[in-house]
Amino acid sequence: MKVRVGSRGTIVIPKEIRDKSSIVKGDVLDVFLKGNAIVLSKDTRWEKFHGCAKGLITVEKIEEEIDEGEKAWQKRLER
Repeated sequence: MKVRVGSRGTIVIPKEIRDKSSIVKGDVLDVFLKGNAIVLSKDTRWEKFHGCAKGLITVEKIEEEIDEGEKAWQKRLER
C-alpha cells in the first residue's frame, strides 16, 4: 500500500490498516526507524490512563497548541 506525504509531513493510514491494528481517532502512536523503514506502533500505555484527565483538555486543543508552537518557531527562524 502506498500513501502520499502531505505538506506538513502528514500521512493518512489506510482504513484497512487502521481496522486491522485497531487504531482509532485519538490513539497515540510511537514512530521510530528500523533500518530504512519507518515503523508506527500503537502506544497501549495511553489506554491505561485514558479517561483520568477527561474534561481537562482535548486532543484537538493539544493539536492547536502544537500548531501554534510550530508557527512561532517558523517565525523565529525567518528572522
